[in-house]
Amino acid sequence: SAMVWVKKMVAFALGVGLSQAFDGDVPSLRRPESLAFAAPAASFIAGKTADGKCGLLAPTKSSRMPCAARMSPLMMGRAAAVRAATKGKTDAAKAKLNARYGKQIVMLVKVGGSDPVANRALSKLIDQAKSAGVPKANIDNILKKASAKDSADYKESVFEAYAHGGVGFVITVLTDNNNRASADVKTVMNKQKLKPAESGSVAFNFDKLGMITVLTGLDEDSMTDAALDAGAQDLAAISEPETEADAGFYIYTAPTDLMGVADVLREAGMTVKDTEFVYKGKAPIACSEGDEELNFNAMDAFEELDDVDAVFHNME
Repeated sequence: SAMVWVKKMVAFALGVGLSQAFDGDVPSLRRPESLAFAAPAASFIAGKTADGKCGLLAPTKSSRMPCAARMSPLMMGRAAAVRAATKGKTDAAKAKLNARYGKQIVMLVKVGGSDPVANRALSKLIDQAKSAGVPKANIDNILKKASAKDSADYKESVFEAYAHGGVGFVITVLTDNNNRASADVKTVMNKQKLKPAESGSVAFNFDKLGMITVLTGLDEDSMTDAALDAGAQDLAAISEPETEADAGFYIYTAPTDLMGVADVLREAGMTVKDTEFVYKGKAPIACSEGDEELNFNAMDAFEELDDVDAVFHNME
């Protein structure tokens, strides 16, 4: 009857073998323990059933592949891909950090010589580079090259751009070839559909500050007291540190107070990992997820340029 046919179809859909669903008795659908995964069609063998009826013989053991075996390489590699991408970004950030210190060391050598004893500013920068994780061998090579007569002469410059969703970008550059750097930055702007801005038209929405990265286990109240006593203006906890050893704070200062505050914090026994000048948005701008994604893509593109030191934005 039609009802029996429907019942057999439902049984097969739920996993009962073909021959059992259509030639044998249908088990109760209220007993899930009696059901098994239906095997793929290729695992059935044509022939006759035990009662002489022609049909397909259900296998004694399902050949259904386990879940992991059925995953595509992309699905199985997703976690690995995320780790690889994260590691790639971490490696790129380290390379950028090493390059920045290298260029700054060259600039100070040009001004005051390559002897850290005689060049106090250079001595501090070298200590800071070591704290930031720049290998000693790298620093020694940079000092050697910086002393050569034909060594590169690096200059700082700033580019500004209107990004997506009304956001502003300030791009800082440290380069030995300003024409190359300018051309590369403008190429990224065009590809990322950003609008170049006149000098100051975006930067006025930012405060230029000194920023000190301090690694410490102090709580926020204790760190606030120490930072204010040292002459700082503000601070913010490092969000999502990779390890407990990377926990700490960003300490903000007036540009002219940067090195002085860093010295006070060092004397207080704190680990100063980095000091730099940053542009901090005065009034963060809210933008859509789509615009935010486009802006982050643009920032990544800028940061891939060797001459670009950092990219600052005023997104929330």
